[in-house]
Amino acid sequence: MKEFSPFRLDTVNQCLWRRVAPEDEQRVTLTPKAFAVLRYLVDHAGRLVTQNELIEAVWPDTYVQPEVLKYQIADIRGTLGDHPRNPLFIETLPRRGYQFIAEVREWETAEPGAPPTRHRGRLVGRDGELGTLRDCLRKVMSGQRQLVFITGEPGIGKTALVDGFQNQTVAAGQSVRIALGQCVDGHGGMEAYYPMLEALGQLCRSPAGNRVVDILATHAPTWLVQFPALLKPEHRQVLRQEILGATRDRMLREIREALDIISAEAPLLLVFEDLQWVDLSTVDLISVLARQRTAAKTMLVCTKRPVAPEHPLKALKRDLLLHDLCKEITLEPLGEADVAEYLGTESPGVSLPDGFPQLIHRHSEGNPLLMLAVLDHMTGRGVISRENGAWRLSVPVEEIAVEVPETLRQAIEAQIARLTDEQQRALEVASVNGVLFSAGVNAIPANLDEEKFENLCDELSRRHHVVRWAGSREFPDGTLSERYEFLHALYREVFYWRQTPGRRAKLHQRVGERLEALFAGHEHDVAAELAHHFEKASDWSRAVRYLLLASDTAGQRFQPLRAVEILEHALELASKLPYSERTTSEVPILEKLAAIYAVLGESMRSIETYGALAYRAARNGLIDLQVRSLIDMAWPLSWISSQRSLEVLDQALQLSARQEDPLLRARMRARCFAWPLVARLESSGCGGVPQCGRGDSHLR
Repeated sequence: MKEFSPFRLDTVNQCLWRRVAPEDEQRVTLTPKAFAVLRYLVDHAGRLVTQNELIEAVWPDTYVQPEVLKYQIADIRGTLGDHPRNPLFIETLPRRGYQFIAEVREWETAEPGAPPTRHRGRLVGRDGELGTLRDCLRKVMSGQRQLVFITGEPGIGKTALVDGFQNQTVAAGQSVRIALGQCVDGHGGMEAYYPMLEALGQLCRSPAGNRVVDILATHAPTWLVQFPALLKPEHRQVLRQEILGATRDRMLREIREALDIISAEAPLLLVFEDLQWVDLSTVDLISVLARQRTAAKTMLVCTKRPVAPEHPLKALKRDLLLHDLCKEITLEPLGEADVAEYLGTESPGVSLPDGFPQLIHRHSEGNPLLMLAVLDHMTGRGVISRENGAWRLSVPVEEIAVEVPETLRQAIEAQIARLTDEQQRALEVASVNGVLFSAGVNAIPANLDEEKFENLCDELSRRHHVVRWAGSREFPDGTLSERYEFLHALYREVFYWRQTPGRRAKLHQRVGERLEALFAGHEHDVAAELAHHFEKASDWSRAVRYLLLASDTAGQRFQPLRAVEILEHALELASKLPYSERTTSEVPILEKLAAIYAVLGESMRSIETYGALAYRAARNGLIDLQVRSLIDMAWPLSWISSQRSLEVLDQALQLSARQEDPLLRARMRARCFAWPLVARLESSGCGGVPQCGRGDSHLR
């Protein structure tokens, strides 16, 4: 059995110390929550600890999904070099929980009170930004609600800044409720209000969670019903009856009132991360919270990467800044002095080698993530080392410059070169999926069985820090597959773009076909993902088919503008099909587009689309479709010209005589006769079709 030294949680570094033998001591870093999970398991070594017991012990103030616990267990296993199928430390008992199986002994330490220093992640160069956040919090304490956007490139330290601010707030002894939510990249399938729901769940599971639940039950039942685990069965039924007919506006009004009441009892700090992937509903929520005029002790901090001009958050932020309703902190790269400070904290009291900070700054461009990658790269090659707490260079600084990667991409390429060919191939296939991928989807395209793929990813997670475990994915047949994610989007980009275009296209095709097989009969669940893969594979027919499914999903979620965006893209891809297939694909797209344009009140676009549909029908001899398109066109056309609307109906009536199906012909003729009557009822001075004149004599 492996033996553990006493577990010590340093308040600054949250580091785990372990020993395989008394003389072989090494340091490894765990997150605070992972450390708490491990400590609880060790404290109860030798017995089964259920999932619920662990969650209650480690997250007493937070609502978490079981997948979060699995992630922490995987992090611990990676740190300890443990494996779930052959465990030395933590045994998983399926559907029951976990058991710490290693023998635990107390070892005497020379300096039990001396905390280890952290190897990385120290926050430097952000004093001004932290000061701005502290100023905003002081205003919140006086009842002035605050909204702060933290913007910066990937790896610039947005999350580190937020974490530092939270730590300072807690260390200062301020009684503030803190809740976090994170947006996720979902190939267009973003869940409405996701970060708010995640943060709200944490509040409901906090020490004051019962009070939060009571507030939601009274003031925001449409939100409380999203957490069925917090409700008794009889209460669920009552709530469902109460919220029948609820609307988007009601949900926004309710959460606004509920948050104001919650913050009246204790100041509230909400953190929404990665808003570059925000859903439109959350954008509306942020707007509502920012524009409130009443006093409230609420502070909302949002982190995001720079977004495109057409991104919905861009216009909102610009308008809020214009009206002084928010603040923006833009994180810039670190300066040479900041890099020197970071390196100096690793070697306190010891001078740095001449030119060393300048070297690191030059090759990291002041990006913290790049800085760490460059240090890792140089250390791995033996160019630099730390001896007795001091940095040492094996060659003069001027000789290192040529060999050190100029950017993080090159540093990652060098890291990739140390992987086996099999590991590289597996991650190249994984990169086709995006930052997040699963063994069940990617193993077969990588020509590996699922267990082999998982073992490769586990090994990479433990030793190379390229990917990490990210929970499980359930497929429609009920099977589960382990999920992983690249530690940073740039890792994924390097693996993706280092492949030839032809290989990328083939892998997208294989991944798409694998998803089709896994979600057979449930393709709508992954329609956007399937469309993405088949488009990248130039399989235009399949891409169009799944874009149509994705547009249906958007319509069901009351997102007509998103549906239009998807359909317009589908029409663009349909134009790349062979002529013989083009009409079949374009017809359902145009029908859906025209109907949505009409509902949105965009009469000209609706008329043009119905006209394009009628033209294609006439060109291909599709009389039934042509008649239907002309009749449907009459409605938006009546908003502009009642005479022209009746002329189109006249044309449809004449064409209907050529329809072969007598039942369909009768139905279309009935629509032609009924439409002027409906138009008269709708007119009433509102721009509808007036009473029939000379153009409708044959319809009487």
